[in-house]
Amino acid sequence: MDHCFNPKLDRRRFIAGAGAAVAFGSSARAQTGDSGAFEQLIAAAKKEGAVIIDGPPNDEVREALSSGFKNRYGISVSYISSGSSRSGARVRAERAAGKFLLDVFLSGPETTLLTFLKSGWLDPISKVLVDPEVTNTANWADNHLWYVDPEQYVVRVLRFVTPSLAVNTKVIAASEIPTWKSILDPKWRGKFIAKDPSTPGAGASLISYFYLTFGPDFVKSLYVDQKPTISRDPRQAAQSLAVGNVPFWVGPDQNEVIRFQNLGYPVDWVAPTDGPGVLSGGFGFVSLVKNAPNPNASKLFVNWLLSREGQNAFGKAIASMSLRTDIDQSWAPDYTRPIPAASYMDTYDYKFILEQRDPAYEKAQKLLGL
Repeated sequence: MDHCFNPKLDRRRFIAGAGAAVAFGSSARAQTGDSGAFEQLIAAAKKEGAVIIDGPPNDEVREALSSGFKNRYGISVSYISSGSSRSGARVRAERAAGKFLLDVFLSGPETTLLTFLKSGWLDPISKVLVDPEVTNTANWADNHLWYVDPEQYVVRVLRFVTPSLAVNTKVIAASEIPTWKSILDPKWRGKFIAKDPSTPGAGASLISYFYLTFGPDFVKSLYVDQKPTISRDPRQAAQSLAVGNVPFWVGPDQNEVIRFQNLGYPVDWVAPTDGPGVLSGGFGFVSLVKNAPNPNASKLFVNWLLSREGQNAFGKAIASMSLRTDIDQSWAPDYTRPIPAASYMDTYDYKFILEQRDPAYEKAQKLLGL
């Protein structure tokens, strides 16, 4: 039977009870690898011969993880392309029917924390990391494994700067909008695109960023008074920007902008100077599903994924920077690299997700009548 949080607890009480003082790895329990246990795990996993993972709907990731793990250990990977809220609905139905069909879940914070973790569907990942290469904290940014939650059920492996403003450089120069507040100039009214602020996940994080950084008046001015075209279709928004129908896009989809950049369109990023940069993590939350059908293969897979080989394959395939520091990430654009002295708001931070983002999001929704 799945262990669940008390269903009588509302979301705010769940948040408050989850533990506010998380150090995100810096105060994590000391952990060392165990070569003997790792060799035993490899042998047991090979006997099972298969692992089922649910991850991003990305063919390059599917191939990199499936072929990489099989080549290393001879274990087949069944890959489900989701890593989203659809996974939560599917797993809820399966487990209600007494079926346990998933081993490992790769996703962002929304579904991982508010569905899988809250529903009691996960086992603590910290207890199964035994590969000495993985547990050697010298191999990780800030010298610690990046456990997400206080009880270390989830570990984070990706962190990068996410551009929040894109421009068409043939329509305007980036210097025309050097700050977020400069977008409130009446001359831009009705002339730009903004990510739909009602969209869960990235949309919620962006409007919460604005609310927390600049306050309610800025949010109202941006989304109401400036009358932007609100878009939920990143491909369509990117195309509109690329062909010059609009001068800039607030909350751009990074992959779509890069796609048009690669096609030669004059689109580029702007880093406004009046607010902190935005850190993200993509599909970088790794969790181990409770009652996994392949318990040993699933444990071996997460050890491999966090290894140097696994992170090199995953990071390149998903075009996101790994938190491992001992791999070559020279392929990553400079704008995605956190600058040590710079100020950032980490939208994948546990405290931000559960204590800051949602309250700010609720206030912004009420303000905008969403």
